[in-house]
Amino acid sequence: MDKTFFLGLGGQKCGSSWIQAYLAGQSGSDFGRLGEYQVWEHRLGGVFARYRVPEPGAAQKLRARIKRAVGAAEPVPHLRWRLQGDDTAYFDYFDGLLTAPGILRSGDITPSYAALGPDLLTRIKRGMEARGATVKVLFSMRDPVDRLRSHLRMEMAKGRLPAAKDNEAPLRQFYASDEAAARSRYDRTLQAIEQVFAPEDTHICLFEELFTPDGITALARFADVPVDAKAGAHLVNAREKGSGIPDSLAAEIANHYAPVYTAVAARLPQIATLWPSARHLT
Repeated sequence: MDKTFFLGLGGQKCGSSWIQAYLAGQSGSDFGRLGEYQVWEHRLGGVFARYRVPEPGAAQKLRARIKRAVGAAEPVPHLRWRLQGDDTAYFDYFDGLLTAPGILRSGDITPSYAALGPDLLTRIKRGMEARGATVKVLFSMRDPVDRLRSHLRMEMAKGRLPAAKDNEAPLRQFYASDEAAARSRYDRTLQAIEQVFAPEDTHICLFEELFTPDGITALARFADVPVDAKAGAHLVNAREKGSGIPDSLAAEIANHYAPVYTAVAARLPQIATLWPSARHLT
């Protein structure tokens, strides 16, 4: 049977952790050590520069080399540093998983990859295809206003933004920031996907439909895994969105990201009813 490498591009706070858990939990899957590998996005610089792993010291390198030599688990920071620094190491890592007996699928589902352009997507696709794998891409999208509210709370929880009980003032300051925009421009992600991947190797879905029986069935059929229609009851890495916001701010955000709504509606017109903020577009 064909070996399949799933490249998940997020989006962030759009159910990608659940998708990874669903696929990784299937018989014949091995997605390796990490839930998110975070290997490629640091090359984009800007808000993604923080994902670059610093070079380990000599003692850390020696420890990792010994662990690998005896078949023990490689320390996570060293693994990320090694994969970031050498494309071949990245492709060989997943090829090693896919060539193990009984393994049919593996993958790297990292939300920040939504920002990767066609050049990097092509590099990943060709690298895995050269090792005999079919490469399929996954991308989930969520109402941009809801996504931004969840993203804001995550930034607060991680200490990158000051904590606050109320969403309105912090979100007004946050929604147009480089950090927010880098993860909200679904239109750019869709364009990059369509330049690199054939439609049959692409699964584009909505967060609002992902956990429904139909959404789960569509994902499972695309991935050629069993359907577990009840799996949507078990969310992974879910985060509270915090307090509500006034319609005026939702409208402000929706119109700021108008190209996103236009691009998504052209492909998935049901956002007119599934995305509450879509009604605010002027």
